[in-house]
Amino acid sequence: MMPIIDPHVHFFDLSQGQYRWLTGPTPPAWPNLDKIVRDHGPEDLLLDGAFFLAGCVHIEAGFDNDNPDAELNWLAKRVTTVPYQAIAYLDITQAPMLFAQKIKTLQNQPRFIGIRDITEGTDVDKLLHPNTQQNLSHLAQNKLFFEAQFELNYEDATEQFSQLCKKLDTLQVVLNHSGFIEQNGNWYKGLEYMAECHNVTIKYSGQEHVAKPLDAKVQLMHLLDAFSAERVMFASNYPVCMIRTDYAALWRQYYQLVDDPQLWTKLSYANTKRIYQF
Repeated sequence: MMPIIDPHVHFFDLSQGQYRWLTGPTPPAWPNLDKIVRDHGPEDLLLDGAFFLAGCVHIEAGFDNDNPDAELNWLAKRVTTVPYQAIAYLDITQAPMLFAQKIKTLQNQPRFIGIRDITEGTDVDKLLHPNTQQNLSHLAQNKLFFEAQFELNYEDATEQFSQLCKKLDTLQVVLNHSGFIEQNGNWYKGLEYMAECHNVTIKYSGQEHVAKPLDAKVQLMHLLDAFSAERVMFASNYPVCMIRTDYAALWRQYYQLVDDPQLWTKLSYANTKRIYQF
């Protein structure tokens, strides 16, 4: 069997976490929402017999954004059958002193390696906020990851953020969900800007989030051409991937995109193992 390390999963416990974005009065208008609004754990990451799960990276899921350490504590009790690393939530625009205090608290929690702050849509301006540079610099000093999640078609913001990434050249930035590239989108320059930063890697994931995704193989070729085979990772975005397909089928689709066994190993296992320090 071939090993996989999945660098983008979300586990839920609806009885313990808040998940206001999912269970509040205005849940996302996604197909198959009933498959997503339930508890999810590592036992749900079922693969075909050709693959086995060798590890995963848990990305914050809104468990308790006021107390992000609560999710890490819950994960430590819940995830006991598979090696994992944990990305917590933190607002990159908050006062640097408060940001540093929260990072210190998170560093006392199991498997913590970095933070995510979603900056999609008009929130992309958070990447350019006066506090952001100092806070991301603090992450770099502490050898922590920043999971960036925004649309590459915001060309001006992407260019400015790429300049910040170059300035903070020891900060490990991981761009989520292929930067939401899609058909007829103005994302080409944004992809180029981010790929120029040697400290930025990208996840091939999130096609379910765009209205008109690119052909799967075409999208992969764009990412590989821009970032090289060393800085691209296949990722599932489980359970949100179930908008379109189940977990095993998604990884089978990824496998069918790659003809070269060495490239497959890099995209599905080796790059994630190296980048996230498993």
